[in-house]
Amino acid sequence: MNGSKNSALLALLMLIFAGVVNAQDLQTTIAKYTSENGKGYLQPLADAFGANLNSGLYHQARIKKSGLQLHFALVTMTAPIAEDQKTFTATTEDLFYPKTTVEAPTVFGRSENIAVEGVGGTAYIFPAGFDIKSVPVAVPQLSIGSLFGTQATLRYIEIDLGENWGPLNLYGWGIRHSINPYLPSLPVDLAIGYYRQTFKIGDIIDARTSLLTAQTSLTRGVLTFYGGIGYESSDLDILYQYETTDEAREISFDLQGQNSARLTFGVGLRFGPLQINSDYNLASQNVLVIGVGAEF
Repeated sequence: MNGSKNSALLALLMLIFAGVVNAQDLQTTIAKYTSENGKGYLQPLADAFGANLNSGLYHQARIKKSGLQLHFALVTMTAPIAEDQKTFTATTEDLFYPKTTVEAPTVFGRSENIAVEGVGGTAYIFPAGFDIKSVPVAVPQLSIGSLFGTQATLRYIEIDLGENWGPLNLYGWGIRHSINPYLPSLPVDLAIGYYRQTFKIGDIIDARTSLLTAQTSLTRGVLTFYGGIGYESSDLDILYQYETTDEAREISFDLQGQNSARLTFGVGLRFGPLQINSDYNLASQNVLVIGVGAEF
C-alpha cells in the first residue's frame, strides 16, 4: 500500500476482502492464472462472499398485519476462513515442463509464492494469497411494512473504486410474509421470506445470490430469540486479463457458492427504538452476524 490514495481504496475494499487486499493487488495476482487455476484460487471467495450476502436479512419474525413498521440498520456479516479454504490443487500452465501439480495458496492462503523448478533452469511461480482469516461485509439495510402482513427489505451501496475496477454496486431486495394470521394459536412468530441480491465491480466481478427462508422468533421483555432455516444459492461471473510474457487474453468463468442449506440461531436486545442483534449461521460456509439498528 502506498500513500493516502491506496489507503482510501483499501478502506473501501474492506467490504469484500477483509481489509487486507486492494483491487490492484488482486488483479495483478489473478492475471497470472488461466481459468482452471483461477477457479481454484477464487472459489473460497465465492463461498464466503455468497454466504455473507445471504446473511443478516432478518432479526425477528414478527410482522404487523398493517401499519407502519420501519427498521433501518447497519449489518455486518463475517465469514471465518477454515484451513482447507486456504489451499487448492494447482497445475503449472502454458508450455512449462515438466507439468507439475502442487498445493498452492488460494486468495485466502499464505502470503508466500510457491516456486516449481523446470528444465533448463526455468521456474514456475504460483502466486501467493493474502493470509486472510475472515471476510467481513458491512451493508446498510432498510425494512419497511406492513401491508397485509408483508414486509419489504432493501440493501444498496454504490462506490467508485477508480479506473482499475470501476464502480462497485450492491443492490438487494427481499419480501417476507407473516404466517401468524393464518395460525393465530401459534406460540411464536413465524414468517417466510425470499431475497435476491446483485453485486458488481466494474466488468470484473458480477455476483448474484438468492435465499428462501422460514423464520421464527419469540420475544420476552427486551430479549428476542430468533432463528430460521433456508435454502440459498450464489454465483460469481469472473472476467479478467491473463498475462504472459508476450500476450494478454481475456479469461472468464463462473463460480458457484457451495452453500445450499443453512440454519440460523440468534438473539436481539431492544432499548426503546434501538436494537442490537447477533446470530450465527451454520452451513458449508458459516457466518457471524452483528446488526445495530432502530425500529419505529
